[in-house]
Amino acid sequence: MKRKISFLLTFIMVLTFIPFNSFAQQDYDKQLKEAIMKSKELFNIGSEYDKFEHSVSSRDGSTVFYLNWSDSKEKLGSVDISMAVDGTVLSYGKWKPIYVEHRPKPPKISKEEGLKIAKDFIKKAAPKFIDNIKQIEVSEPLNVNLDGYNYYFVRTENDIPYYNNNIDIYVDNTTGEVRNYYANWDMDLKFVDSKDIISLEKAQGLYKEKIGLDLIYKTSYRDRSPKIFLAYSPLSTNLGINAKDGEVTPLNDYFPIYEKNADMGAGGAVPTEELSPDEKEAVENVAGLISQKEAEKIGREILELDSEYKLNYVSLYKNWRSDDSYNWQLEFIKGSDSKAYYANISIDAKTKELVSFYKFGQEESDKKIQYNEEQSLEIAKEYIKKTAPDKFKLVELRKSHEGFRPLEEQRSYSFEFIRKIDNAYVDQDGISITVDAVSGKIIEYRITWSNREFPSQDKVMSADKAYDILFNDIGMELKYINPDRYEGIVKNKKEAFLVYGLKTEKPSIIDAKTGTLLNYMGEPYKIPKVVSYKDIDNSYAKDKINILAQYGIALPGDEFKPKEKIKQGDFLYLLAKANSPYFEIDESRENLYSYLINIGIIKEDEKAPERTVTKEEGIKYIIRALKYDKIADLTEIYKDLFKDTEDIKPELKGYISIAYGLKIVEGYNGNLNPKAELNREDGANLIYNYLFSGM
Repeated sequence: MKRKISFLLTFIMVLTFIPFNSFAQQDYDKQLKEAIMKSKELFNIGSEYDKFEHSVSSRDGSTVFYLNWSDSKEKLGSVDISMAVDGTVLSYGKWKPIYVEHRPKPPKISKEEGLKIAKDFIKKAAPKFIDNIKQIEVSEPLNVNLDGYNYYFVRTENDIPYYNNNIDIYVDNTTGEVRNYYANWDMDLKFVDSKDIISLEKAQGLYKEKIGLDLIYKTSYRDRSPKIFLAYSPLSTNLGINAKDGEVTPLNDYFPIYEKNADMGAGGAVPTEELSPDEKEAVENVAGLISQKEAEKIGREILELDSEYKLNYVSLYKNWRSDDSYNWQLEFIKGSDSKAYYANISIDAKTKELVSFYKFGQEESDKKIQYNEEQSLEIAKEYIKKTAPDKFKLVELRKSHEGFRPLEEQRSYSFEFIRKIDNAYVDQDGISITVDAVSGKIIEYRITWSNREFPSQDKVMSADKAYDILFNDIGMELKYINPDRYEGIVKNKKEAFLVYGLKTEKPSIIDAKTGTLLNYMGEPYKIPKVVSYKDIDNSYAKDKINILAQYGIALPGDEFKPKEKIKQGDFLYLLAKANSPYFEIDESRENLYSYLINIGIIKEDEKAPERTVTKEEGIKYIIRALKYDKIADLTEIYKDLFKDTEDIKPELKGYISIAYGLKIVEGYNGNLNPKAELNREDGANLIYNYLFSGM
């Protein structure tokens, strides 16, 4: 959150910063004074902040002051504020000194109380926004490494969301103080009325007709192991239906609650493995790959390079999307500085096939355009037929809905051909190609092609059933979009219009055989939820169990069974979630012990998932999680703390002493009772103390 806001502020200032003295004759000095005084009053900034810096920017007729206070002793941190001329606060951040150590603390402010604080802050800082926002609640556990609550609001007009505008705010869960606030808001945007729009039912029909679902082979990667799965999904997720005329509309809609482009390893650039010189030689000798010299010869012929192009860079890498696939990558350069020309090419080191290339250099703007889009497409097709004839018949031109206005002078055209197997497209597989509209030459080419086995298309459910799931379980909604927002276009009248688009709370990926919604890993999509237990009212650790559950440190199900003995597997599950909140543990927990053994919390010979954990064993695992075990192993330096110290395993005396000193464990009537078998509530109590011991 902190990095996000500071980056945005820096980005805005880089783009729009104008030296303050250039504003001197436009009353900016008076407006700056007003901004300073209002900021100090709103946020109680006193004389203890004795250093002040500022800048001002102006863009599209809007002026913003950037104000920063800090203290010369560097004990308080800093306060950053950006404020519009009318006094609306656009951002606020209160930063602690970077050397302040952060430890998890139990929250003193509830999430509901924090929400009220957030709304009151917005009402104070930006009263003109408060009546036009709607909170987007994210149902997922809290992050134990954060010391507050994030709240996210989107702008609404006429009770219709406009996701391109939003407010992020962060409230400290101990003090109730707002630490960060950022408002992304288009000030002068006009919104069309919602009269005479088509119905949701008609929009769904048009979506089905003009955009639609396709049968797609998708690939996800986990631990470098590819998984191919078959799903119904839109080829283009960022398209909607204009609510007035029913035409297909690119959304330019960056709504982050469920990131459609965050593929979590399912897409994007394919990782490669760089090989050392010795490894390169070994691979060439063993696998019979072509030599670097031959790769260079092939590259020069394909790119039609003269002798003035010098080899600048070369590498051999393994493309692990395909088994036993290696590529030579070579970069050539001609000339230097701004007049240099570059060419880069990748060649399959076994088959000698062209994988990709691009060429660029100084643009000759005086030359006239010779080819239109249709002619460029024919050039592209002919090149693919010549270069990859066996693949040309297996690809299909992907329809483009790129923009709202064609460029007045289109100097190049890019085309994407997607691979198709029977009735299903192959996501990530295909050929992309760019044609220079001046020379008619290919300036960029890339082919991606998997050689893995694809699942059968037998017993695939009907498309109509998939549409029922799409519209009923995912759904469409009416929303505003601004087509010019990301185009860098300045218009006298900025206007947002209405579209129907898919809701983004869930991924639009439907298992083609079962109809189950899938995430980007091809696994059943589950809405993250905070576990709520119905059987802990009489537990002494009730509050601690609930707080742990808020952070996702919980045992599955709606019953915690606090009085039952806790098994090693369950105790270590809770400890693993407390130690690494985002570590994914499979349902069988097969990866749990591998993870814990690797990080030193448990040893291989201690593995016993079904055995009940004793108090001294639980403490041992926790001290190892804290990385204090080497100190704890120095048993001779610790004194006897309990009446029953002799009952503690001698090798665990140091572990018990450290845990006692950190208030992770306490005795009762002077005894520890180290051999006592822990109940589930006891285990939760220890895990809670491990997290929030106040070190």
